[in-house]
Amino acid sequence: MKIYFARHGEYQNPKAIVPYQLSGFPLSERGIQQANLQADKLIGHNIRTLSCSPIERCLETATIIGHVIGLHPNEHSELIERLEDETRESIITRMAEFIGKLKLMSKNSTHLIVSHGDPITFYLSHVTKKSLELIPMGGLVVLDYSQSGIPKYTEII
Repeated sequence: MKIYFARHGEYQNPKAIVPYQLSGFPLSERGIQQANLQADKLIGHNIRTLSCSPIERCLETATIIGHVIGLHPNEHSELIERLEDETRESIITRMAEFIGKLKLMSKNSTHLIVSHGDPITFYLSHVTKKSLELIPMGGLVVLDYSQSGIPKYTEII
């Protein structure tokens, strides 16, 4: 099984605030370009499911990618940005539980998750046992679970 993780593209934020779950932060022109680049990199990978955070910037990124790879994004609250006073450990737990459901669905499929920097990076650091930098906006990585043990981590963008 492979799971691709895409961080949403750059978003419009003229007041430079941390938006978390606020609405009104659509992708910028650069964010749209980033989502299209992510989509181009995913063509031909036989992705079975496209799951995303329901936050606008993730849904918009997932919609752009989905249009190119022929999938409709499914929104999941487990993939949302950090909740108020949420710990790193609780973010890892909710991401792990969601990914556990994907593993139960099919051990030989390829999946795509579009989410935010903290949930993706915290989960990847936990699973790979590596200290990873925050996945950049428009970033794309993959975990390959085809071998036993620690999954193989590869940065694509």
